[in-house]
Amino acid sequence: MDPIRAAAPTPPVSTSPVTPIRPVAEPVRSEAPASRTLDPAVSVEVKPEAAEAKPREPERRAYTRDADSQSLVFRVTDPQTGDVVMQIPDEVILKARAYAREAAPPPGERVAKTA
Repeated sequence: MDPIRAAAPTPPVSTSPVTPIRPVAEPVRSEAPASRTLDPAVSVEVKPEAAEAKPREPERRAYTRDADSQSLVFRVTDPQTGDVVMQIPDEVILKARAYAREAAPPPGERVAKTA
């Protein structure tokens, strides 16, 4: 077996000196005319009626148990309309859990092992 030799040094890629690149054109400088004045960006008008406005009734938050899937559900409802604003887990997941519960054999029941 041949002994391991060190790798030969590689020559540099370029032997010529590096030349700097000049910009193609001078940067464009634009100055706005001195006679033009700008309007204020934002004008805010504070009225005392806005501070006295009645705060919105907070949404209702509750934990409930879904009967079909036997899962704990967190719901946020709008108190004025009664609509569900947010629900965790989603309705689709609850339906999938209920379907899986119905399709699975009851706990403790033997499953037939046939091919």
